[in-house]
Amino acid sequence: MQLPLAIQISEAASLENFLCPSDDFLIASLRQLAVEDSRAVTYLWGASGSGKTHLLQAVCRQAGLSNQLSAYLPLAELSTYPPTMLEGMESAAVICVDDVQMLHAKPEWQQALFNLFNRVYEQGGRMLFAATASPTELDLSLADLVSRLQSGPVFQVSVLSDELKLEALQLRARQRGLVLEQEPAKYLLNRFPRDLNALFEVLDKLDQASLIKQRRITIPFIREVFAGRMPT
Repeated sequence: MQLPLAIQISEAASLENFLCPSDDFLIASLRQLAVEDSRAVTYLWGASGSGKTHLLQAVCRQAGLSNQLSAYLPLAELSTYPPTMLEGMESAAVICVDDVQMLHAKPEWQQALFNLFNRVYEQGGRMLFAATASPTELDLSLADLVSRLQSGPVFQVSVLSDELKLEALQLRARQRGLVLEQEPAKYLLNRFPRDLNALFEVLDKLDQASLIKQRRITIPFIREVFAGRMPT
């Protein structure tokens, strides 16, 4: 279950289809955070496109499978609104806060997030944060918030190689009952945004189109489905 925010969680986001060969402990920790019944905080950081959003949304979906209330808060979208919107969020068992770097020049939002953290902690909830830099490199003015952000495990998430992105695409296809051969998979990787969530969304559209037209996913079919919408 999720709090009623107008934020869409990708159906493709799951911990099972995220490839993290260098640190299996990260996925195990996130799986535990999604379902454990005790207070916890974890912080992820890495470059854009490394899959942080995928992981945060996957944790929300995993919590939902256990009938726990969750909230996904992408600050890149929400920080243009008054920080009072965080009031009452502590009712969620799991809160995933994305794009924390957006708060570097927003002291009121920093204070509001700090206050939310304290309320969540008092109620025994869990929080997962993500940003493009480590807590000490965010240039936040509220030192107490920085302290809270690094009070639990801090993981750096590396950008996947092209080979692993191909593997992730084909794994996602298999999970949907699709056959995605190597050449069409390479074509998707080379012609569409390389962010995994974006690639998974493209694959979902191809899945729907292939069901309707009863066609295999080939390069000509991809061109047909996205005619006039292919990235340049």
